[in-house]
Amino acid sequence: MKYGVEDRFWVVVSPKPHSTLEDILFQASLKDLELQFKGGLTIEDNPTLFTDHWEAEVEAYGRFIAMKATQAIAKSGAGAKLRDATRLELLNADGNIVFDMDLPGEVK
Repeated sequence: MKYGVEDRFWVVVSPKPHSTLEDILFQASLKDLELQFKGGLTIEDNPTLFTDHWEAEVEAYGRFIAMKATQAIAKSGAGAKLRDATRLELLNADGNIVFDMDLPGEVK
């Protein structure tokens, strides 16, 4: 597939503590991306380009949820208690599991 300077794609960057989902997922062209880099976007922000909007949304949402979970754990002081956790589950509004995984026995 060929992309010119005006063709649009989806960009996902890693969130910062104050980010919203809209901050980390946006549509851009090569021209727009050049301006983003001139405005402060760096490689350390882990920009990832997508042609498919759904794939970009999934990536952005995953990064966003991980950041929010990390913030919540840090604020709660529950970090030490998490070492005893054995499973992680994400539930939808109906209480159905949309993601689950067993956690490693010891966090280092």
